[in-house]
Amino acid sequence: MISGYCEEKYIPVKKIFENYFAEQEEIGASFAIYKEGKPLIDLWNGLKNKKNKNWDENTIVNVFSATKGIYEIITSILIDQNILDLEKSVSYYWDAFKQSNKREITLKHILSHQSGLYRFKKKITQQDLLDWDKIINILENQDLDHPCGQQTYYHAKTHGFLIGEIIKKITKKSLGELVFELLSKKLKVDFFIGTPKNQLSNIATLYENKIENKIVSEFNAFNNPEHEINFYNKQDWQTAEVPSMNGHGNARSIAKIYDVFVNDLIQEKNVLLSKSSINKCLTECDSRIDKSLMMPIRWSEIGLILRGGWLFGKNKESFGHNGWGGSVGFADPILGIGVAYTTNKINPTIASDQRIINLLKKFYEI
Repeated sequence: MISGYCEEKYIPVKKIFENYFAEQEEIGASFAIYKEGKPLIDLWNGLKNKKNKNWDENTIVNVFSATKGIYEIITSILIDQNILDLEKSVSYYWDAFKQSNKREITLKHILSHQSGLYRFKKKITQQDLLDWDKIINILENQDLDHPCGQQTYYHAKTHGFLIGEIIKKITKKSLGELVFELLSKKLKVDFFIGTPKNQLSNIATLYENKIENKIVSEFNAFNNPEHEINFYNKQDWQTAEVPSMNGHGNARSIAKIYDVFVNDLIQEKNVLLSKSSINKCLTECDSRIDKSLMMPIRWSEIGLILRGGWLFGKNKESFGHNGWGGSVGFADPILGIGVAYTTNKINPTIASDQRIINLLKKFYEI
């Protein structure tokens, strides 16, 4: 039995979700659509782990890069409060960027994946990702791959460290602390970067259908270090802050965050920030091929994905961020909704995940 809430008219959407479990396309998952604080759909089902523990309403899961959308909302709040400025050089906040090859990099260049620091050039282990100071030291001493602002390469793993360090230098708080303070606590949602000990029992185990990857000898945005599902299921990973990729949450929480954010935009509610700041953060950057992803991605100045195709529903005005494995969160300003899907059955490809797309096509049809 599917648990949760679904408005009567969206029962056909619920049926699709139910079918994923009957057909074993899913192990455990949650799916939610919120509008002005109220659920249209808020469903969950399946297994949290193979010990037959059921996925319940408090279950959270690693959502990988869908985390970026959440801390980009934090960054938007700091811009709204005049704590950060998109046009300012990073060196204004961070002394190590005063050296010649980094002096021109602005906050906007990093957020919109144009800084030239999109990968680690020296071999990194999963364990290294848990050592904040070590990673920051590597990035401070690393040469750029291209002059800032001239090319776009998705910063898959470096992004959260770069943004997090800038924020730490100016607020004396980590991204995880700010997510807790400005979102989780304020909006009463379960989303964490650096999951607290009292939440660890709620984390779903990740499962992956391994695909054989072609071995690419040169380090790129994704393969250094390579994904390692067993490591991501360990407590050390779950409690650390690796902002680009280890946020833990559920669909309800992510949908609620985007719902509040989008209604600050369209209804000027000012719960989190002002409409004018959101508009500035949603301004589209230079449109070009993203050379990490090898496709045209429309990045906003804050790093949210614009016009993400059916992954973000029918309306081209929608924006958000998806993550490796199949999790996604977005806002649709035309309908005024926040939407999210989270799963513990990892789709290892970079292709758009059909699980969320099928649900969205039926929802928008209705």
